[in-house]
Parts: sequence; C-alpha cells; structure tokens
Amino acid sequence: METVVVMVAGLVDHDVAVRVWRDRPGSVLVRHVAAETCVRRWVDGIATDVELLHGCMSCTVREDLRELLGTFAGHTVVLHLDPLLEPDAVRRNLGIDVECVITVLDASTWLDDALGDASMVSDQRTVAQVVVAQAEAADVLVLQGDADERTLAVLDRLAPGAHRCTPDAIVVRKSTRPRLVPLTPECGVSTAVFTADRPFHPARLNEALDSLLDGTVVRSRGRLWVADEPDVALHLESAGCGMHVAEGGPRGDRTTQIVAITLGEPDDITAAFTGALLTDDELSFVDSIRKLAI
Repeated sequence: METVVVMVAGLVDHDVAVRVWRDRPGSVLVRHVAAETCVRRWVDGIATDVELLHGCMSCTVREDLRELLGTFAGHTVVLHLDPLLEPDAVRRNLGIDVECVITVLDASTWLDDALGDASMVSDQRTVAQVVVAQAEAADVLVLQGDADERTLAVLDRLAPGAHRCTPDAIVVRKSTRPRLVPLTPECGVSTAVFTADRPFHPARLNEALDSLLDGTVVRSRGRLWVADEPDVALHLESAGCGMHVAEGGPRGDRTTQIVAITLGEPDDITAAFTGALLTDDELSFVDSIRKLAI
C-alpha cells in the first residue's frame, strides 16, 4: 500500500495538524522544528535531532522525509511543517505524491502581511514571500478569524479552486474545480496581465519593476526577455515588497509575460512595462549589432 501524505503549513500558531491526525486513526504525525544547529524531528511525540544540510532547513526536511516516509508504507503521514517552511520547497523532488496541502492563516492580518516589507528574522526572505507562497500552494485554506471581502478576493486569485474552511470544520481533500484565476476585478482586486513580443531595455526594466513593489501587489510571476540576455529567459517572482529575479533556463520563444494580483490599478503596471520595451529605433539597432556579430 502507498503512503498517504497530508502536509500542513502556516506562519501562525495552530492545532490543525493534530486535529487531522486525530481524525485519521492509525496515522502518523511528523513535525520538523528549526533548532539552533539542527532540525528537530518529532514522530508521534518522539524527538530526534537531524543534522542541518547546507544551512538549509527545506533541504534538510526534504532529505529526511525521503528516508522517513519509506518506513510508513500504507499509513497516512500528517506533516506539520515548521512555520518558516513553504510547502513547494519541501515537496519538490520528494519522490512521493502529497495528497493534500493545508495552509492555515490568520484571516484578519494575512493581507497586511502579504503586502508588506517586513523581513524574516531567520533568513533573507520577507514575511510576504513566506505567507504568499504558503497560501498559493494550498489545496485547503483554513481561515483563523474573520476575512474581509478583499482578502477573500485575493485568495480567490492566489489559490483558485482551493477549499476554504475554519479550524472547526477542516476539509482534507483537493478540490476538483479548475484552478483558473479570475480576471474580472472584484472588491478592488484585479489581475494585471502583460505580454510582449519584443525585449526590454535593461535600465528601463529596473524602473518598471518598481511598479510591482509599491505596496499594492500581492503576487507577480513572469518570464522576461531582456535585450542584453537574448538567449536566456529570466524568471520573475514577487510577493508584497519582496522580489526575486533569476535565470530561468534557455529561452524557448521570444516573448515576455507577467501576471500580477494587485489592489492597485492594473493599467499602471502594464503601462510601466510597456514603457520599458525597446523602441523601434532601439530594436533596429540591436538587430544590426547582432547581424554584424554573426
């Protein structure tokens, strides 16, 4: 029999993982907690210290789980993630399917955290990057406290199709609804979509990126084509006032696409990136230089 894994995440105090464990007789509760020089693993109340790999908690937990899960074949394993961990970082290359990801959030403060610039004490991420990634990965969102309409509209776009419930009525299953992001504005929340078939001017692109860091954008993702990196696709990801841009592998096509969930004006975002594209004159100059190089 296969091992069934239920993953529970959230940057809040909660007992959701324990409730899920108790509701499934014969299941195993596993929790990893960050310690000063190691990761402490708890299995049904029994603690074991696991050596920290590469100074990375996500790597340590993932590698530890590869060995641990094999010993629980035929059981349900409820993984209570340390509050600092993002589900996608743990389950990446884990070698086993996760039946359901449950993310617990404080509904009354989550949106402020998701738009903010507060830094994590433990690493270089922002609080926004953590809470947004945790919510985005969820099949089930457990809302502690009351959420206003704007928060719910953001979550509809960040985790489309995810079940929403309270701690008193936890759902443990993936939704069968399509995970389609709503494009119609709601409660002041919009989805900005920018596409282009010409590259960005690198200096103007840096200025345009500021439009994603003005405190109104919850999440943005994109693949960028920049004039001085013609053969490389750059991957863009932002949450609140935190951003990461890195190489995303060889460029497959010559297009750019950016999608952003915003409480601001989506036209301001698309206008900023439109202004960062190469002009016709600049594009002709770049093409001439390339022909000379060939």
